[in-house]
Amino acid sequence: MNKTSRTRIVENFLGLHEKYFFEVKLRRFYKGQLKQSISTVIDVGANHGQTIDFYLALNPKCDIYAIEPNMGLFEKLKYKYRNKSNVRLFNFGISDEIGTKKFYENIYDATSTFEELNYDSQYLERKARLLGVSKDNIVKDSYDVKVTTLVDFLKNIENRTINILKIDTEGHEYNCLKGLFSKPSNHEIDYIQLENHNDDMYKNQVPFLQINSILE
Repeated sequence: MNKTSRTRIVENFLGLHEKYFFEVKLRRFYKGQLKQSISTVIDVGANHGQTIDFYLALNPKCDIYAIEPNMGLFEKLKYKYRNKSNVRLFNFGISDEIGTKKFYENIYDATSTFEELNYDSQYLERKARLLGVSKDNIVKDSYDVKVTTLVDFLKNIENRTINILKIDTEGHEYNCLKGLFSKPSNHEIDYIQLENHNDDMYKNQVPFLQINSILE
C-alpha cells in the first residue's frame, strides 16, 4: 500500500517539529554537558538519517555507526552518505539476542518496528485516522530480519568511549537495553538517548519503570 497524501503531510510536520523544537533542546543539552566535541555516536534506528545529520552538524568529523533494518531506507542511507567515510551503515536489527526477528514495516516508516501492534489500542485507532488509513493498513509488509545485541555489536568499534548511544526502535528499546547489558564490555558510554512510548500501541509494551530499572 502506498503512502497517502495525509501520511506525507504528517511526516513533514513531525520532521519540522523535531528539527525546530526537539533538536534545539537536545543541542543545548549536549553542548552544556559534554566537555569536548562529540567523537563517536551509535545510532540504533537510523530511519532517514535525522540523527546522523544532527550529530554531523555538531561535529562533521565524528564517527557514526548507524543501524537500520529497513532495506529500502538502508539503500537510501547508503546513497545519501556515500561520500561520508566517517558514517558507517549496518543493515540489521538490534535486540536482546542474536538471530532473526519479524520486522513490521509500517506505512509511516518512522514507526516500523519489531513489535506487534495492539489492534485494540485506541491510541492506534487515532494514529491511523491521523495518517488517513485504517488501523489494519498501518503495517504494509512484514519479513524476517537478522538481529544482534548491542554488546556484540560493540566488538566492531575500536573507540572505547561512545559519547552517544541513541536508541529509537519504536517499542523495542527495552530489548535493545537487555542486549547491551547481557554481558560485560570494555566500552564506556557517556549518554544513552532513548525514546520511550507512553501508550499501548504495541502488544508487549514495557512500562518505563522497567526500562528505568535496567538503566539503573
